[in-house]
Amino acid sequence: MTVALWFLVSNYLIRQILEHEWQSTAQLVRADVRKFLEEYDFKAQDRKSVGPKFAALLEHMRLGPDIISFRVYSPAAVVLWSDDKRLVGKAFRENRQLQQALQGNVVADRNPSLESVGAAVKKSAEAIEVYVPIYGDNGRDLLGVFETFKRADAIHRDVRNARIVVLLGALGGGLLLYVSLFVIVRQAARKIDEQQANLLKMQTELIASQRMAGVGEMAAAVAHGIGNPLSSIRAAAQVAMLEAGTETGAAVNGRMKESLQNIMHQVDRVQKRMQGLLNFAKPMEPHPAPVDTNALVHDVVETLRSRFSNAEVASFLELDESLPKIELDANHMEQVFMGLITNAIEATPKGGRITVRTRALGNNGKVSGVEVSIEDTGNGIPVENRERVFEPFFTTKPHGTGIGLALAKKFVERNGGTIAISESNTAGTKINITLPSANIPANATRQDPVWHSVR
Repeated sequence: MTVALWFLVSNYLIRQILEHEWQSTAQLVRADVRKFLEEYDFKAQDRKSVGPKFAALLEHMRLGPDIISFRVYSPAAVVLWSDDKRLVGKAFRENRQLQQALQGNVVADRNPSLESVGAAVKKSAEAIEVYVPIYGDNGRDLLGVFETFKRADAIHRDVRNARIVVLLGALGGGLLLYVSLFVIVRQAARKIDEQQANLLKMQTELIASQRMAGVGEMAAAVAHGIGNPLSSIRAAAQVAMLEAGTETGAAVNGRMKESLQNIMHQVDRVQKRMQGLLNFAKPMEPHPAPVDTNALVHDVVETLRSRFSNAEVASFLELDESLPKIELDANHMEQVFMGLITNAIEATPKGGRITVRTRALGNNGKVSGVEVSIEDTGNGIPVENRERVFEPFFTTKPHGTGIGLALAKKFVERNGGTIAISESNTAGTKINITLPSANIPANATRQDPVWHSVR
């Protein structure tokens, strides 16, 4: 900014100084010409008769400190008088500055060529040409042009002083601006440091609140993950009690043994859930491994068989037996299927049905994904709630936790898939889970589906 300011202001000031200098020189020349010369002196055919007048004018001008010499040109650009007699009578029509002066302009040349200067001028170190047009008494008729040679020392000194003054002013202004900005920036830096300290404090508080929210989420996950297996345990125990009260003998013992084994299996599942939740440092990190999706779905439905019986709801499996194995966390997806099917059972009235389908997605013989859909014949989910049901703690059930679908969505997304509610062929709800081709081994190919339906 200082350099730019110095350059602009100094150039403007120098132009003003030089313009004033040229106009002052023109006024001085015109005043001396009116004092020593007449219009006839410019138009006289006998140049020798008027030569002494021009010589006297030159001697008078040289009394000042700046004028060195001059030449006089006619309106036709021919030299009328010069201290160098060899130039008298010669025409200089190619002189650009002279042509501009003949048009009525005061013109200055700060770097005249050596060929254009006279002998007296060459003795000076530096000179400046100033072309001054001279007019008659009426102020309209051009009598000629005075090419005046001035010493450049004073002008160059004025220019140099102007540059120095402007430079000092620009440096002073720049220094003042720098100091002012330095103070402002230092104050701003202190404010930023204070804001950063406050931000770190807020971040610490936010992390603490997020940890508390994580603890709450973990508690909800524990409650939700344990609730379904415990319900199955209770149902199995009820069946065992009813059978023990109505039948006797080996058949009773066999069924009792089967029910108790089912209870033990469900207890093992609860312990497995608890063990996974205890490692809270990485609660949602999947551990993918090749999984048979059909077998996983079949096991979940069989686990919930007593829930289907108690609710008097039929289950149908339409499984694509050509489905390839897929890389995913079996524990995560088991919880997803368990929660979604349990929700479907609770939403389906007696005599209804729940259909679970699997199919391979793709074209041109290449598998691009696997889709699992769970469809019930309940009352369905209103359109305005289809996006909100995946939000934590949103529920329409009187005693619901609002965490089931949120956890299912998180588990599916952590395994690279998507979950969405789509239009059902019935009045109920249909949930589609899509797992992408990235989870399928590269050598898997799409085969014509072989459907296996189980009631």
